Amino acid sequence: MTDDFIRVGGNLAYTNTWLKLICLVLIVLILTLSSAVIVLVAERTTERVVPIVINEATGDAMAVDYRVIDAAGELRSPVEVRKFCQDFFTDAFTFNRFTARTHLESLANYSTPAALEQIRASLNLAQRAEYMNRSAQGLFEITSFMITETQPALKIQIYFRTRVLAGNGDTLSENSQLAVLTVRPVRRTEQQPHGLIVIEYLQNPFINPNQEK
Repeated sequence: MTDDFIRVGGNLAYTNTWLKLICLVLIVLILTLSSAVIVLVAERTTERVVPIVINEATGDAMAVDYRVIDAAGELRSPVEVRKFCQDFFTDAFTFNRFTARTHLESLANYSTPAALEQIRASLNLAQRAEYMNRSAQGLFEITSFMITETQPALKIQIYFRTRVLAGNGDTLSENSQLAVLTVRPVRRTEQQPHGLIVIEYLQNPFINPNQEK
């Protein structure tokens, strides 16, 4: 009886030892996985600053090796501002049924939430949807670009022309517009390589008095 008790007690102690070891391994594994998840979440939410070099001839912003150039400065050259406006208006006013949604979504990268509401209110999205149902496409052209203020924020005045073409090439709509943008320099990121963001947007139809009868 004593031998059986010792044998059973030994087996239980052996089993308990392995169970404790397995529990310890599981705890270490859980802690490791939890730490990895926390690191991944922190990594995803961290804003990555991308060093940028500007092509002074075209205004294009291109990512470069971080050891080559520091992109933390807030100075923006006029050609860079014009390129930003070109990209902004391309997404706002060029459209067809394949690109309209992605262009509208990308406007969020160019503007604050308040400015985005002002921009969307100026686009007449209901009319645009009708044009897309007819397989039409929207185009735009900047006719005049002027930086009117540089401090404390950039203020830009742009005259541009929008056109909507039917599938057969007929012009469905053509308008001249005047837009005034208030733009603030921000830190360059993957989403905002220009390092600029619209904080206020105003748009009105424009009639050239020299063309009036």
